[in-house]
Amino acid sequence: MRIRNLIAVVIACLFVLQCISFIDYLNEEEYLLGLMDRVAPRSLPPSDQAIKVVESLKGLPVKDFSALQQDSRYFMLPIFSFLRPMPRQVMEQGGDCADRSRLVIRMLRLHGIGASKWALYTKEMKSVHAVVELEAEAGKMVADPLYGLWFPRPDGGYYDIKELRQSPSILQGRIQTLLREGVRPGSSDLKSYPIDEYTYQYAKSINWEKWAVTWPLYKALSIIMGPSIDNFQRPMLVEAPQLMVMMMAGAIQGGIIIAYFALVRLGGNTRRERVPSHRRPSGIAS
Repeated sequence: MRIRNLIAVVIACLFVLQCISFIDYLNEEEYLLGLMDRVAPRSLPPSDQAIKVVESLKGLPVKDFSALQQDSRYFMLPIFSFLRPMPRQVMEQGGDCADRSRLVIRMLRLHGIGASKWALYTKEMKSVHAVVELEAEAGKMVADPLYGLWFPRPDGGYYDIKELRQSPSILQGRIQTLLREGVRPGSSDLKSYPIDEYTYQYAKSINWEKWAVTWPLYKALSIIMGPSIDNFQRPMLVEAPQLMVMMMAGAIQGGIIIAYFALVRLGGNTRRERVPSHRRPSGIAS
């Protein structure tokens, strides 16, 4: 009985956590929608909206990866700090390329513009940078929220991840053009852009290096899926810490319930095995 009561309390606490997370998620969506409406009117084409959003982040402070190791920004509790800062915290205090990319994605999606984060890898397969690929009016478009980059075609439209993978000269040419014009479109200075490291040649739709367990998973999936694993669809919920917390709480709840019923069944079988054959009900075979 005590175990059952304890399980009920734990499940109830997790349910409360899920409710708090969902309410916070709705409040955050309302905040981001108001921000998006002010920055980029819905009447603009998706590409122009994306450019407006990226430009709005130019004045935000830049925080590097080493600084973020001691970052105190997180959703609700320090235990969730691995889910990274909340969008409001990024808008108020700045962030790195990954933080900005998640913020841009969330904002664009509130105007019905599909977008996803991509990780740029070095040739040594080390994740070093994050950008956004979105659905523009004339195909896909890449935006770098940290350096303020996007890649227009000479004949109209924009280059996507696939094309930037195949032609490194597109990135090089874009940066050289902006440097000649003397503009600084993003928070970080283009003069410091590590052109040999922040390349699109090895871009992947997921940062498989983020957790220790995901890189072996990537290697295993690469054997099964081949090069298509690099284009694997990134789940939307990973951009919202609250949704991740809800999912983790649900997984724990499910695990507890399954474990409890497994133990009950195992205990019942053990008790039946201990009953002497002459004391067993007639319906139980000896």
